[in-house]
Amino acid sequence: MSIIRITVRTFQNEEHAAMFLQIGKTVPDMLKAAGHKCRCKMALSQRNKTEVLSIWEYDDEVHMKAVRKTLSELSKLPNSLMPKEIAYQADIVHEISIDPLS
Repeated sequence: MSIIRITVRTFQNEEHAAMFLQIGKTVPDMLKAAGHKCRCKMALSQRNKTEVLSIWEYDDEVHMKAVRKTLSELSKLPNSLMPKEIAYQADIVHEISIDPLS
């Protein structure tokens, strides 16, 4: 069963949030170079521009640990921004994906 992890990061200011989102654009290349596959979405809160949400989907616990380990080794800068973090993790029970054009 797949695992989803949602992290809400609240930064000290909008500039730090924007910097984190900019750094996030480099994540696909870093993970691809390390041989990982990934599925992630990053979003900026509509109400609070210092709040960034990241939604990761992993195949299983082993996949999640490998990806998170690689990210922590490759990118120290986001942690230096010192956001407050709240993380939620759950097993995916249902997935709904509808494409009206298919």
